[in-house]
Amino acid sequence: MGTNRLTELLEEAAAEVPAPAFAATAWATARRVRRRRQLIAGVAAFATVVAVSVPLSTGGGPAPVTPPVAPSAVAVAPGVDAMPADLTRRTLTPFPEVLTIPVDARKLSEHPVDRAAVVVQKIDLEAALDPPLYVLDLAGEWTRIDVVALEPTRDADGNQAYALRSTALSPDGRRIAVPQPQALVVIDLTTAKAHRIPVPGYNEQVMWWGDETVLVGAGGPGLARVDWRAGTVTPEPAGISAWNSAGARQVSSGALAELVVIDDRRMTRGWVLGDPKPAWESPIDESGLPSGYRISLWYGPALSDGAGRVAAAAWGSRPGYEGSEMLTVVNARTGVVERILDLGTGRGKACCTVLEWVDDHVLLARTDREGLVTWDTRTGAVAQVTVGPIQAVLSVRLP
Repeated sequence: MGTNRLTELLEEAAAEVPAPAFAATAWATARRVRRRRQLIAGVAAFATVVAVSVPLSTGGGPAPVTPPVAPSAVAVAPGVDAMPADLTRRTLTPFPEVLTIPVDARKLSEHPVDRAAVVVQKIDLEAALDPPLYVLDLAGEWTRIDVVALEPTRDADGNQAYALRSTALSPDGRRIAVPQPQALVVIDLTTAKAHRIPVPGYNEQVMWWGDETVLVGAGGPGLARVDWRAGTVTPEPAGISAWNSAGARQVSSGALAELVVIDDRRMTRGWVLGDPKPAWESPIDESGLPSGYRISLWYGPALSDGAGRVAAAAWGSRPGYEGSEMLTVVNARTGVVERILDLGTGRGKACCTVLEWVDDHVLLARTDREGLVTWDTRTGAVAQVTVGPIQAVLSVRLP
C-alpha cells in the first residue's frame, strides 16, 4: 500500500477521536492501521447509520425553522475564517431543511431518474452487502437504487470499506460510479440499468473525467481508465491518485490537480492524462496565512472549481493548538493557500467533506456537527443548508 492509502485508512479509523494538543507529530507520521470492523466503528459516527424513516440527524425530528437572514461570517485574520457559533439558514435546491429519506421511496426499476443532485448511502454494520443507494433528484423526489447489490470494497489485506464515494455521481448527474472488488459498477439512472465492467485490482476510489470516462484506483497513485459505455479498460500512465483529486467535469479541462503529501513534502501537482510525468509540482505556500496556521495533510478529494483553484478538507495547526480541522482553498498551479475555514478543535478526525462548488466562489461541505453548509470563499460567510449532524455518505452534483 502507498502512503496516500495508509493515510486514508488512518484518518477514517480515527474518525471520532478528538485531536489532543500533541497530536500533530503522531498524526503526520503514523502509517499503520487496519480497516473495516474498527474502521466502521469510527466512520459510522460521522458517515452514516441512515434510518430511512427518520431525518438523517441525531435529534430524530425536524429542527426549528430559522427565518432566512444574511449568512454569517467570522473573520479570524486575513485569509482565515471561523465557523460561527450560530448559523443562519440558506435555501439551496433541492435540499430540504432536514434531510429525510421516506420509507416508501420509489424504486429506480419502476421510475428512472433523468438527473440526480445527490446520492446517499446508509450503513449497516452487520450486512454482508453494502446497503442500497438513494438518489435525490432536482425536484426533491427520492428514489431507491434497486437494480444492483453492492459489495464493500476490500484492500489486499481484506480490510473493507463502503462503496459510495463523494466523487461517485457523474458531472451530468445521470450516472453513479461505484468501485467494487475486481470491477466497476456504473448505474445509469436514466435507463435504470447497472453496467458491471471487469477492472482487475482492489478498486476503492473513483473519479469522473467528463461523463463517459471513469478513473478507478486504490488509495495510492495509479489508475485504470474505464469507458463505461464501451466497457473498455485502459491502464492510465499518469501517476495521479483517485484519492487526491475529484477529476474533471469536462475532458477538455486540461490537467487534473491534486493535493499530496509525499515524504512530508506538501505540494500541488497537475496531471495530463496519458503523460507519466506531472505537468507541474508546486510546494504549498502558506506565507499569506497568519502565524500559527499550518496544514499537515488533506483528506478526501481535491475539488476543482474549474478556474485554477482546488478545495479540500484538511487537518493541521492553529495558533496555540495542534490538531484542528479545516476546509482549505489552494491555488492549484502555484500552491498558494488562499483561504481557510477554521472548524475549530474537539471534532473527530476526517469529520468533514467538501462536496461541490455551488458557484465560482461558494463551496458546499458536510460537517460532523452543522450538517450541510456553504462557505463563501470571497467573503468568509457561512450558512446552513441542511441541519445536522447528517449521518450519511453523500455525493453531490448541482446543475
